[in-house]
Amino acid sequence: MISKKIKITILLNLVISLNSFSIDVYTPKAPPSIPMLPMENDITLHYYQDVHTEVIPRLIKNQGGIYVIPTNLGENLKKKGLELELLGVTSQGLISIISNQKIDNIKDLDGKNILIGAQGASPDIISKFLFKSNDISPKITYRSTPEVAKLMMMQKGDNAVLPEPMATLVLEKNSKLIRTIVYKDQWEKVTSLSGIPQVGLYTTSKYNKTHSKEIETFMKNYKKNVKDLKKNPSEFIDLAQTNFDIKLSDRGYEESIKYMNLTLIDGKEGDKLVKEYIKILGENK
Repeated sequence: MISKKIKITILLNLVISLNSFSIDVYTPKAPPSIPMLPMENDITLHYYQDVHTEVIPRLIKNQGGIYVIPTNLGENLKKKGLELELLGVTSQGLISIISNQKIDNIKDLDGKNILIGAQGASPDIISKFLFKSNDISPKITYRSTPEVAKLMMMQKGDNAVLPEPMATLVLEKNSKLIRTIVYKDQWEKVTSLSGIPQVGLYTTSKYNKTHSKEIETFMKNYKKNVKDLKKNPSEFIDLAQTNFDIKLSDRGYEESIKYMNLTLIDGKEGDKLVKEYIKILGENK
């Protein structure tokens, strides 16, 4: 005969299972994953470091899950025939230029030295677009993003293109440096878009069909968490401090969140935004 204690345990497990959802999310330890952290008991977060070696092979094999990847990469994979679907845009711009002296206008960077991480990735592509749009030709040196950050902290670079939270980390570690250019602001000056939809949530068409209810719940919670993050970031900062490797102070995270421009633009609006973004970049290669 089943004891009363076992019956209670079974009932509790049943209640927990009915109120949770199982879904796999593949993401870097980066801003778009912060709204997911309060969901970590309901979803399985798989952190990756290299999208090319850890994510693209999974997508080519049509392996299920939700993937946080650059939108230009996602759309390029779709163009090549992969059955991917955009669930939503998660950021409207994460990039700034950090400098060792004051710069009043992006045009002041013409002919100046600038460090950019990850050649061919979103920061590089967006930088080249903004440089071309402003008719300037900075002298670009490529390094990995961690190398760029380290060089700037040691004041061995004049200017650097860095995403959040790395940009704020560099400023926190070296108070002599300045955030001189915010890419979202520059983008809005030269395009018709209100931000840079550079990061998105993608899934395979098959996974979207087999996990439609779970994805719907995930999207609903993500959207709510983005709103909560902006109102009261302390809970999210505590989780980021636990889960991420970046040694940024709580105050630094608060500052960084202002420049992350986190959002969730889904449905037709998200699709339209990304299509316009890809078109702009394609026309200005």
